[in-house]
Amino acid sequence: MSVLVDDNDPSVLYNSPGGWSRLGQAPEFDGTTHSSVTWGDTATLVFEGTSISLYGTLQASTGQSRLNLSIDGSDVGSYQAPIVPAVNHNQLFWTSPVFEEGSHTLVATVDQDTSSSQVTFFIDYFIYRTTSTAGKTVLVDDDDSSVTYSPGGWSLATSDDSLESTKHISTAVGSWAAVSFHGTGISLIGSPGQKDFTASVVVDESPPAIVSQSSKLQLFNSTGLPSGPHTMNITVLTGDPIALDYFLVRSDIAPASTSLGSPTPSGGVQTSTSGTRVVSKTSNIAAIVGGTLGGLVTILILIILVWKCTARSRHDNEAVVSVFPRWIESNDQSAPAPRPFKPSQHGEPTVLPPPYSLKYSPVVGR
Repeated sequence: MSVLVDDNDPSVLYNSPGGWSRLGQAPEFDGTTHSSVTWGDTATLVFEGTSISLYGTLQASTGQSRLNLSIDGSDVGSYQAPIVPAVNHNQLFWTSPVFEEGSHTLVATVDQDTSSSQVTFFIDYFIYRTTSTAGKTVLVDDDDSSVTYSPGGWSLATSDDSLESTKHISTAVGSWAAVSFHGTGISLIGSPGQKDFTASVVVDESPPAIVSQSSKLQLFNSTGLPSGPHTMNITVLTGDPIALDYFLVRSDIAPASTSLGSPTPSGGVQTSTSGTRVVSKTSNIAAIVGGTLGGLVTILILIILVWKCTARSRHDNEAVVSVFPRWIESNDQSAPAPRPFKPSQHGEPTVLPPPYSLKYSPVVGR
């Protein structure tokens, strides 16, 4: 799964307050970017995953500049900013090699041509791949494999005003898109510049929410879902173009760690200074003795229960021979029900609803 980190996120550390500038405009994620023309300036991000990519904006220029990239102290490549005739947003600058799942540190170092003070690139956001998503906001791009589109109703378009430069567009009434996700909430983000379209959004079996383009990119937001798997369905209701850019999923909260505590007087569980779980020898002996005595008592109780059940069975069999014929003849209404549930009017079991209710907060716009 993918996790997006904005350039303005507190987890991104910039080394010199005087060297980096914070800028930004509408096509860039969250409207922010960072740039520097100071040689040696660094941007550092610690992430837990297997790989990471860097995206940003290219400025039309004639100057030369690049970023040198390292992971965990080892050089893994560089990004040379090309000369472009116009501004390009949401450009992929660089992707790391694949590493083992774990905590890694990315450092991007500015390597600026000292003969030019013109900024040629702007850092916009990072996207890293991970299996540890608890408590994080997961990015699902429109081109992700978890998103399904109705045949013939959608087309993939590339555009620098869209995250990762891709979006899906439809003008076919009745065409649909569905995304499967695991979490407690989801947001649908559209593409800028849309107008006049209308679509229906349903999460699981929620009432349909009608959405249309507004001045904000967020078209729909659902929160308070029970933790687990869900499905969002979007259906196009009018023939005006609608573009889907990406989804943001609020994943499950990570479970709180449990402290093992200090040693008990009876020699219970202990925690070493390194956090290793240690069980004392006296605790093992007590467990063995207690388990043996408990097993003997259990066997004795079972012998008594078997003897009582045998005696009661003989008595019940004699009673059934004399009572059962009278119950059949009188059709006694107090006789036991033939099924362990209350039958409906049609003689079938009544199906009860789940013991929880779904809570949705659809929002048109943001």
